[in-house]
Amino acid sequence: MENRLFDFLKLALGAKTGRESVPHSRDEWEELYKLASKHNLVAVTFPLIDELHDEDLVPLGIYSRWAMMVEMVQQKNVRMNESCVKLYQFFKANGMRSCILKGQGIAALYPRPDLRQSGDIDIWIDADRKTILSFLEEKGSAGKVFYHHCEPNMLKGISVEVHFLPSWMNAPAANRRLQRFFRSVAPSQFGNYNEKLGFCVPTLAFQAVHILVHIYRHVLEEGVGLRQLMDYYYVLKALTPQERTLAVRDIEYLKLTKFAAGVMYVLQEVFDISEDLLLCAPDRIQGGFLLDEIMIAGNFGKYDSRNDHPKDENRLKHAKRKITRAMRFLEYYPSEVIGMPYFLIKHYFWRVFKGYIN
Repeated sequence: MENRLFDFLKLALGAKTGRESVPHSRDEWEELYKLASKHNLVAVTFPLIDELHDEDLVPLGIYSRWAMMVEMVQQKNVRMNESCVKLYQFFKANGMRSCILKGQGIAALYPRPDLRQSGDIDIWIDADRKTILSFLEEKGSAGKVFYHHCEPNMLKGISVEVHFLPSWMNAPAANRRLQRFFRSVAPSQFGNYNEKLGFCVPTLAFQAVHILVHIYRHVLEEGVGLRQLMDYYYVLKALTPQERTLAVRDIEYLKLTKFAAGVMYVLQEVFDISEDLLLCAPDRIQGGFLLDEIMIAGNFGKYDSRNDHPKDENRLKHAKRKITRAMRFLEYYPSEVIGMPYFLIKHYFWRVFKGYIN
């Protein structure tokens, strides 16, 4: 059934024609809907469903469920766009530059931005951690505080992550490289105002690196679904030759070329991306392993049984579960897996020392 999903996505993206791979029975349609839901790809594929429905190829019940999901996604995207503008203006009014990471900025690259299923809002602030936390505490509360972001309750019904840093690496040397990269390109991100959206978004050259790091982090931490890979597909499609050259240089600097080669393989297998859009040669071994993990995990690992845990799981058991799961990746991402225990311990005691854990 996975191959049918891949064929269906290629049809939806216009990379494939014909109706040979379209489901023929209601059971097959049910399974396809479940798979699309697992990867948050229901709404974005609706234009194809609408077309197939006109040809009497989609059962009415399936079509109705697909259409209802689309309506919910569109309504949420309206709220998300308005909320991003509100957050951006809030920080700007208080003398802080910011940009919206991932999310609605990436959605703008889609042919139908209103159909991309959004999550929370990640906003990167141009200030140090201490300044940001002091400001948020003065305004109410910074919420939970972690190494690279905090989680204040700023918008009703929408989760917000306020970032001091866009991301991190477990391995110390890799993290130093990554933070140097972020510092070097930060001015361009906070100055890249999008008039249509009403807030700053990262440059495409930055997106090509940051989204790759984002995928890498989620593969290691909890799992990642095809929606994040589709995001990357649209980033690569939008890059100019000059931006592509910059992205390749930065990925090589961060020593992420091997992982990128696996991602390129997945983009070819699932979305049939054109070879001239790839950042490096695809690696079948790296990519095959990565694709298996993606199909097991689903959207942010919600379908991965290795993530199952009781609601009252303590921190020690949480860390043990994460490390145990990560050991599966040792052969492919050794430095990050080996660095995970170090980062978890250091991060825990840092939070205790700073008073972020009671």
